[in-house]
Amino acid sequence: MNITTRLLCRDELHLVRQVADEVWPLTFREILSEEQIVYMMEMMYAPEVMEREYAAGIRFNGVFDGERAVGYYIWGACKEEAGVAKLHKCYLLTEYQGKGIGSRMLKEAKEQAAKAGFSILRLNVNRHNEKAMRAYFRNGFKAVEMVDKPIGNGFFMNDFVMEATLS
Repeated sequence: MNITTRLLCRDELHLVRQVADEVWPLTFREILSEEQIVYMMEMMYAPEVMEREYAAGIRFNGVFDGERAVGYYIWGACKEEAGVAKLHKCYLLTEYQGKGIGSRMLKEAKEQAAKAGFSILRLNVNRHNEKAMRAYFRNGFKAVEMVDKPIGNGFFMNDFVMEATLS
């Protein structure tokens, strides 16, 4: 394995969707209905959505094994609260999980946010995604709130809000 991470260019955003198409159904098949997975994929990963986020300054980071995209983490400033950055997405292909790569991704996201002047990195995680929650706890995040956010079509995001203090 030759794992590298780098900021993606606008014309590479399709790599995020490529990885999401593989990892999302596996991650959420026991948690969400197929209809909700399809709805959320379009809500978050449609090309125009990612283009708009990119243009707004959201940072798309790709994780690669050689030339192959195997993961991504996406973060940016939290519009609602000064000093807070939001980790919007952090996913890794199943065969790369459990090898310390996810922890490296979280460490990099925290370092980048701290370097950009933020004091907190916040994320939302599905309350039933126990594997992800364990990884976040291991990497210094703490649950601070429980939310049920309507996202349209009668669907909700049932999440824990988690935060890590940046140094």
